[in-house]
Amino acid sequence: MQSRLFLILLFLGIYTSVLAQLMPKSPATAPAPVPRETATAAQFQMKQVAMGDTIYLLKKYFMCLLRRGPVRNLSQKEMETLVRSHQDHLDWLSETKKLCISGPLDGDGDIREMLILSAFSLEEAEHLIWLDPAVKAGRFTVEVLPWWGPVGSKLY
Repeated sequence: MQSRLFLILLFLGIYTSVLAQLMPKSPATAPAPVPRETATAAQFQMKQVAMGDTIYLLKKYFMCLLRRGPVRNLSQKEMETLVRSHQDHLDWLSETKKLCISGPLDGDGDIREMLILSAFSLEEAEHLIWLDPAVKAGRFTVEVLPWWGPVGSKLY
């Protein structure tokens, strides 16, 4: 199970990097987040966990699961516009250092996409994800879960 999640996160990292290079810049309508230069470690929820002789510093991130929403009857043009707006929102989240990783899930399950956000609180993460035009339009429903991840970890 852990290796499967690891492979999913690896794929999502590569997918997000490629999309970020191909997509246009972010929307101007989104509110400005707290600049990362002015953010302090005290604003983020952190904890230390000892495993053997190693101490890991963990930070609370927020995993957002985008599930199929009730709105499924869009025209081709409406769908193209909504997908573009959704990608613009993800680009904006990435540029503002709020989005750590994102990407679609394989298969026909209810969960269509997963995002990991770096936010100060659950409320901020929910606010950021509800700014997504696809969520606002009802194309996706959202579940936001707190997730502890090692600071400085990388996907391989």
